[in-house]
Amino acid sequence: MIVSAPFLMLAFLYCGWRAGRLLAVWKPATATVWRGTYSELDQLEDFWIKADWLTSQGWSAFEGEEQRETHEVVMFEDSAGVRHRAHVSRLVQQGWKPDSIYTIWYDPADPTRATAYGPGSWLLGAALAGGALTCIFTSGPMLAGLASLH
Repeated sequence: MIVSAPFLMLAFLYCGWRAGRLLAVWKPATATVWRGTYSELDQLEDFWIKADWLTSQGWSAFEGEEQRETHEVVMFEDSAGVRHRAHVSRLVQQGWKPDSIYTIWYDPADPTRATAYGPGSWLLGAALAGGALTCIFTSGPMLAGLASLH
C-alpha cells in the first residue's frame, strides 16, 4: 500500500499541473465535429452489445463499460476569429450518437493542439489521487500498529 504513495503523489501533482496550465494558458472554444471514428454502424453495434447480442467486437479493457474512446477532427474558431482544425480524442456514451458540438481547450501558441478534457477533469483526477494519498497516510500508522500486535 505504501509503495503506491509515490505514484499517487506524481498523479496528484501532474493532474494539478495540467489543470493549472489549462486555466492559465489554454483557451476554451466551441468545436464542431467534422469527422469522427464512431460511425453509425459502430453505434448500432454497441447498442446491440448492451442488449447481449453477439457482435464482431468485444469490450476494451481500457474503456469504461458504458463508454468508448473516439477520435475526431474538429473545427473551431480561436479568440481572434480564425478557424482551425484539430484532432481530439474523447470518451462517448456507447450505443448513442455523440454530441457534434462541444467545448474543447486549445493552446493559443499552436491551435492544432487541443483537448476535450478541460480543467475540471484534471481537478477531479487530482482530488481522487489526493484522497487516495490521504487514505494511505492516515491508515498507514493504524495498520502498522495492528501489524506489531501479531
